[in-house]
Amino acid sequence: MVSVLQHGVHRIVETPGRLIYKSAPDFDTVILACVLFLQRFYLGNSGVSLDLFSVGLLFTYQFVSGRLLIQYDRLVWFLAFGLAVTASLLLNFRSTMLVSYVVLMTLYFLFTLSRPSTRDRYKRTLQGFQFLVMILSCLAIGQFVAQFVVDGREIIRFFGIIPDFLLPPEFTWGEDRRVSWNTIIPITEGSSLIKSNGIFLVEPSTMSQMAALGILIEVLEFRRPRYFILFGFGLLLSYSGTGLTILLLCLPLTGIVNRRAQIPALLVVILILALLTSDIIDASAFTSRIGEFEDVNASGFGRFISSFWMAAQHLHAASTPVLLRGNGPATMKEFVPDTYYLATGATWFKLLYEYGLIGAFLFSCFLCACFRGSRCPKVVIAALMYYYIFTGDGLLSTGILTIMVVLCTLSGPEPRRGQIERTAGPLSTLAPTAR
Repeated sequence: MVSVLQHGVHRIVETPGRLIYKSAPDFDTVILACVLFLQRFYLGNSGVSLDLFSVGLLFTYQFVSGRLLIQYDRLVWFLAFGLAVTASLLLNFRSTMLVSYVVLMTLYFLFTLSRPSTRDRYKRTLQGFQFLVMILSCLAIGQFVAQFVVDGREIIRFFGIIPDFLLPPEFTWGEDRRVSWNTIIPITEGSSLIKSNGIFLVEPSTMSQMAALGILIEVLEFRRPRYFILFGFGLLLSYSGTGLTILLLCLPLTGIVNRRAQIPALLVVILILALLTSDIIDASAFTSRIGEFEDVNASGFGRFISSFWMAAQHLHAASTPVLLRGNGPATMKEFVPDTYYLATGATWFKLLYEYGLIGAFLFSCFLCACFRGSRCPKVVIAALMYYYIFTGDGLLSTGILTIMVVLCTLSGPEPRRGQIERTAGPLSTLAPTAR
């Protein structure tokens, strides 16, 4: 094996049987591109989303080829959580639970993986994410403008463009061929204009969330004016409040943790306010939705409030054994039809309902072990956790989980200088605990 030290960054050049780390940011960008641009497509009638299939295939290749290591401390907590999940499955066993169980264990195993990285290499990963969100923002802008010429609903449909076997069955159901996600949503009731979803994202709210994450990363790390402008338009043209809540909670924190971020954060606020008060953005589409938190049939209530109502019902009716062990994988969907309000079930409640207090506690310890020592800016981690825990059912969401892995847990501590000069030979797939 040949090792080189160039520009202060350790570069390990591959020979047979050895690792290659120099292409890590490119791998990260490919993974992120898969989950951002393939999430609306499925492998025929198999029910397997194309982003899940692609992510699984790419991570498997990287792991088998020795490019990824397993962190000891993460593995211990993952096995403990896996034991609680397996116990919940066996104590409530039905065959319909198996798919959810396998997907859960597969996706969260990715959190145990890491690879040596440097600060500069990790910044390239962030740049890759920013580039992809910038593309989505440009598509969202173009999508909105194009609606003044063509039917906006046809812009985001892929009939005749994408092979039919990649489109989920839901695409062909119903008079308007709407999918099961809220992909096509008018800006206001009766409007001919629909909210921008960046064409490839499952919902406009996802576009809003990605733009908000992009703004936070840009404020903390890069501070490029053109990116602020594009992300600001992408955020507001989605006409979704979720991204705004992320910024409302996390943008003030950027100025606290990093003084250099204070002025960029202030400029972002000014930009968003300027767009909202201009004729470019219909501000009433945002202000009119404030009442949704009180309307039990509105999406605002379903996304942010319903989980607390569901938790109150569950805690009141469930027995002590059920509270401890949970009801088993994929059972929350049986709870939803029994409610008289719009219930979506956030991640935290799904975890509590399906795997109980024991599973939720072990899962929390597992995530803390994974995020410990992360290279990701703490404010971005806070935004991701808010997005993951409170804004929807993210427990089995390939998109948000993969983004969390790539940005927060995959880039491990930089290899020590003395560890780079090693002779050829197989490398253990288990890495020591990160310090």
